[in-house]
Amino acid sequence: MTKFEVQEYCLCGGWTNTWRHTQDDSEEPVYFTSEEGARLELDIFMQDMTKEVEAGNMVDMPDIDSFRIVEVQDD
Repeated sequence: MTKFEVQEYCLCGGWTNTWRHTQDDSEEPVYFTSEEGARLELDIFMQDMTKEVEAGNMVDMPDIDSFRIVEVQDD
């Protein structure tokens, strides 16, 4: 089954799925069933970051080029 993940470029680890979902004290990586769904979540994340910067809660925000959407296969 094909799934998609949002990866962030990390200086020490390269491209990594850093998006996590916490449930029952367990952190699991977030996967999406479509590239469009992953893109929508990334767009919402970037909009939220823009609002936080504009509100003065953050000095700056991540660059969109620090993220990519990748198709991955189930193990």
